Amino acid sequence: MSVSDRVTSSRDRLADLLYDMSAEDLVRFRPDATDDAVAGVVRTVSAEGEQACEQFRRQLGDAERQTLRLFGVRRAVQARRQSSQSPIFESLDAFALLPRVKDVPWDSWVKADLFLARSLGGDPDLIDRRFQDVASEDAVARWHVALEAMNRVQSLSQCRVAEVSTTYGAGLLELINYADAPGGFSRAPALGFTARYEPTVNLAQLAVTLADSLDASHSVHTGPIAQDQLAATSFSLHTSGSYVETLGCLSFVAQSTGDGPSYTVYVAEFPDEVDVGELADAAADVADQAVVDNEICLVLVAVQPDFDEVDDGEFDDGDSGPDFSVVRELAREALADPATQ
Repeated sequence: MSVSDRVTSSRDRLADLLYDMSAEDLVRFRPDATDDAVAGVVRTVSAEGEQACEQFRRQLGDAERQTLRLFGVRRAVQARRQSSQSPIFESLDAFALLPRVKDVPWDSWVKADLFLARSLGGDPDLIDRRFQDVASEDAVARWHVALEAMNRVQSLSQCRVAEVSTTYGAGLLELINYADAPGGFSRAPALGFTARYEPTVNLAQLAVTLADSLDASHSVHTGPIAQDQLAATSFSLHTSGSYVETLGCLSFVAQSTGDGPSYTVYVAEFPDEVDVGELADAAADVADQAVVDNEICLVLVAVQPDFDEVDDGEFDDGDSGPDFSVVRELAREALADPATQ
């Protein structure tokens, strides 16, 4: 079999590989057999040389790019969990095989890989040579920018990534970075602004405990936990484009498995000067929401719009609203759980 045929075969193997949505949850990180299968493809193509890597990149579609990117991100988490450099090389190989420079998460996961490699005593020259052997010419140029920027990186948070610890073990959380709009508290975030994640409680464990409890209820299936922001309109604060200041906010979607509504769950901790009880009272007055708090943290549940419920452009005014009794009780239990403190 020729090199070209082997590359095409590798691309076909990658096209057959699909991650489950749960693989995107880097807080509740779980082993996935797809990782090893993708790793086999990445190792095979990377070893074939520059021309083979270029052919492979040209053959990739959107689905394959997404699979490679997620694999690279998951390998970064595994490197942290295992304190091992091997997953870092595979992560960077996957990023190097992405066809477009804009596909690569240069300012987050690439930097996180480099930060973790440095903390583990990795050889920077070896990492540099390996990436250049696999990447395209344009990607190598951008890679040099990332390497230079690492001289100013002293913490993982400067890589737009935060480490969390839960009953699932160590996890990593990609931090939101806003590309435009001026602002701050009660305004839209500023250009280049990275959303704050500095909770004093174990906010990730709070989200995990509540999400797992909801899954166990079998009424919903929860999606990946990720960083988020609380819109001011959720608290009857009507300044356009604004967010409520938090020390940290996480969210996940709870997809209904039956006749009940699907909803988004937010968990957030607030600075000392914020009256959490007052915010909770305001949120409770907004339709199709439920809120529970313990004066430090708040759990907000917001129903996702169901456009199948719309009749001739109008909602049924006689609807008494969703029953939040179960999720409220589970939220109270999660807030009281000592592991979340």
